[in-house]
Amino acid sequence: MLVEAIEIKIKRNEAIKYFSKKVPIMSKISQFNKRIRDVELEYIEFKVLNYEIISRSKSSNCFRNSIKKHNIIMLVNTYNGYSESIESPPITGKRYIAKSCIRKARTKDDYVIEIVKNQIINFLGKGGVLKNSDKIEIQDISIKEVKTIYKPYWTVNFAGKNLLIDA
Repeated sequence: MLVEAIEIKIKRNEAIKYFSKKVPIMSKISQFNKRIRDVELEYIEFKVLNYEIISRSKSSNCFRNSIKKHNIIMLVNTYNGYSESIESPPITGKRYIAKSCIRKARTKDDYVIEIVKNQIINFLGKGGVLKNSDKIEIQDISIKEVKTIYKPYWTVNFAGKNLLIDA
């Protein structure tokens, strides 16, 4: 399957070293020196949502309110629902990935778009400030672009626990 994916920065051997450092020594001894096995590369689907916000800044003069347009880019993990605001979209490249290496999304696209829109409204309503505006009133929030990207993770099964690290 040809998808937009973020480049892999950590190799498999480096991931194994990282996981082995994170497992406590007493845990290794009490579990009869279990070794880290089943190191696999998995991809998790992320959505890059580009919102356009039209706002009106409140001023002392009632008739001279300026209308401004702002862009907010949100990155949403569709597996666990975590979202964050980012300055620019991550750099990706086209890559062939097997469908078995992709973790399925737990959330639907429409649901993600509405939840993130509500988060933006709540943030701006609680004193969030858009670039150089002291007081704003939101006129409209619309989605401009929805882009699907895949982020690689190294997964390890150690003593029945799945551990993840960014690849």
